[in-house]
Amino acid sequence: MYPIMLKLENKRVLIVGGGEVATNKAKMLLGQNAQIIVVSPTVTETLHTYSIDGKIQWLERTFEANDTEGAFLVIAATDNPEINAAVRKSCSGSQLVNVVDSPADSNFYNMAFLERGKLKIAISTEGASPLLAKQIKNDLNEFFDESYEEYLKFLLTAREKIKLLVKDENRKFILLKELLHEKYRNNVLERELFLSLID
Repeated sequence: MYPIMLKLENKRVLIVGGGEVATNKAKMLLGQNAQIIVVSPTVTETLHTYSIDGKIQWLERTFEANDTEGAFLVIAATDNPEINAAVRKSCSGSQLVNVVDSPADSNFYNMAFLERGKLKIAISTEGASPLLAKQIKNDLNEFFDESYEEYLKFLLTAREKIKLLVKDENRKFILLKELLHEKYRNNVLERELFLSLID
């Protein structure tokens, strides 16, 4: 397996199913600015709210084979293996397909995902144990707390300034390594001092 991160902005994403699994998939996708289409006769209250708010498009009916046409990514998330199999069968070889109850019929897996601004950590067990992946995510969640979001913003600003102003490669490396010191993670004054000393 080869892990990648996908840019889904303005991409058509189809979710077949309207239960809790489908809802969780939609929640993960909402922040990606994808065009999310949910096909299901019924949906959870959360998905219904997303539909009313215009965050997703809900097709209130059963799945039809041509629903997958034009979709960049397809998720079969019903509790009916026959429908999930039909979704998989209707997809072309070039589409990304995840069948939630059948890793063997999927050409990608959703990973447990931790996000702190620009820091993104994905955990996968390749379908062996989603619960273990979730447990590992929870463990990482405690270690990589909310402070990392601001820390990453500082690192980006500092790195860009170093690349622009520091010509000596050895000094550049030393400064970039210095940024990883614990004192910069939570101390705003230390960050400001560091930035002021770069020339």
